Amino acid sequence: MKNIVLFGGGTHLSYCIDIIEKENKYKIVGITDPNHEKGVSLFGYKVIGQQENIKELINEYKIDSGIITIGDNWTRKIVYDKIVEIVPDFDFVSTIHPSVVIGKNVTIGKGTVIMAGCIISPNVKIGEFCFFATGAILEHDSFMDDFSSLSAGSVTGGKVKIGKFSAITLGVTIFDRIEIGEHSVIGSGSLVTKDVPSYVLAYGSPAKIIRKREAGEKYLK
Repeated sequence: MKNIVLFGGGTHLSYCIDIIEKENKYKIVGITDPNHEKGVSLFGYKVIGQQENIKELINEYKIDSGIITIGDNWTRKIVYDKIVEIVPDFDFVSTIHPSVVIGKNVTIGKGTVIMAGCIISPNVKIGEFCFFATGAILEHDSFMDDFSSLSAGSVTGGKVKIGKFSAITLGVTIFDRIEIGEHSVIGSGSLVTKDVPSYVLAYGSPAKIIRKREAGEKYLK
């Protein structure tokens, strides 16, 4: 069983710990988080240091791999960049809740987290460091690019494309063959009936573009 470290001590940490414990593939040796001091206990596991000390932590705790336990897409990328700058060959792994249904011919990139009750239909391709919240459904022949996310209760039709860093928030429905650009956010409860370009906030039923947004602009509270 690999020893893993978790990067991030925020809201999504508890979900990730639950998945990891139920999957029973990895041993959590600790957490790194800039907002908590070393020794603080979070959901039953200790903060063992900070991300910038990863090289020393690997040796001290015999760390094999790690998972970025952060819900915000852009922040996940920032943490990833920081780690690989220090340890270029660091091994990031994915974690998938045992209740997840995965169809035939599905590929899932490293660093991806998939919560309970999700359905990944056949011929789907999921990039690296993606995030699926509880009960999300990604239908057949769809593609989610790196660092994108699908929130709880969201459902896509078939052959949907979701661009890098884009966030599909709570309870969104996306019609078949729709393409969402990069760095865009679809607001909760929206019905997406046509393509959405990059770098916008869109919501409503049907979803409409509300305004432009910048890369890294916060969308989670």
